[in-house]
Amino acid sequence: MPHPKLPMFEALGHYMDLLMDAICVVNTDNEFVYISAGGERVFGYPPHEMIGRCMFDFVHPDDQAKTLKVVNEIVAGEAKIHFENRYIRKNGDIAHIVWSARYSPDDDIRIAVARDVTAHRQAENQREELLEQLQHSAHHDSLTGLPNRNYFYRQAELLLASNSPLAVAYIDLNHFKDVNDRYGHAIGDEILRSAARRLKGQIRNNDTIARIGGDEFVALFADVGDQQTAKAIVQKLHDALKIPIQMDHLSFGITASVGCVISRAPHPSLETLLQQADTVMYKAKHHPTTISLITLL
Repeated sequence: MPHPKLPMFEALGHYMDLLMDAICVVNTDNEFVYISAGGERVFGYPPHEMIGRCMFDFVHPDDQAKTLKVVNEIVAGEAKIHFENRYIRKNGDIAHIVWSARYSPDDDIRIAVARDVTAHRQAENQREELLEQLQHSAHHDSLTGLPNRNYFYRQAELLLASNSPLAVAYIDLNHFKDVNDRYGHAIGDEILRSAARRLKGQIRNNDTIARIGGDEFVALFADVGDQQTAKAIVQKLHDALKIPIQMDHLSFGITASVGCVISRAPHPSLETLLQQADTVMYKAKHHPTTISLITLL
């Protein structure tokens, strides 16, 4: 049965239809009683296809619970401004809509203004994605996706400040330059990516491994204060790299020289730790089947 004030709404519609927003009237059964012509711009349906239907037929399923909660609050006398939810348009697109609504107890209806903010939300999402991409690029190596030198330094300084024991490992792929020169940079790049994935797969969640250039990687191990634990972790890195990398008809075996430095508080500077790990790594190059360790007290 039409609402007794529907003729008044329709009369006002001659003026409200000029608005970009949609004016909506909803009864106690959550059915649309009136929608101004702007509703087609906002909801994607001609108003006559929505009038008489329950508003929840159009609300995005994931937003129905919060929308019902707000509806109950409005009926209880709490006016709402800038409530946002999502509707599904006739063509299947998702519309982000901001509402201002209040309840009229004398007429037992809810009156609301709906504004389409989809383009604004999409622009916000694009900006956030771009910012995330820029932040990721600033802290990660473009070839392997591993953290870069800047990110490693930041994480290391935080860990050094905590005074917890730690270990720093310097990792250098053996004979990588020979492979790169013989088979080309495309093969070399794929080897680096494969090596990076394997190394990353062997570290713990609170550890960090980074590519600092060429075929050189550094790893930071938190809460490691003894040689036995450090050696077990570094051995896993060695073992992961031993499995040949298959590319088309080619097979590449990788070995690495690793120098690992253990540090307990008070820690020396990060530069000192890296220099020590680099020195130990070069010693390990002369004995590729062993892992050299040094403890700084």
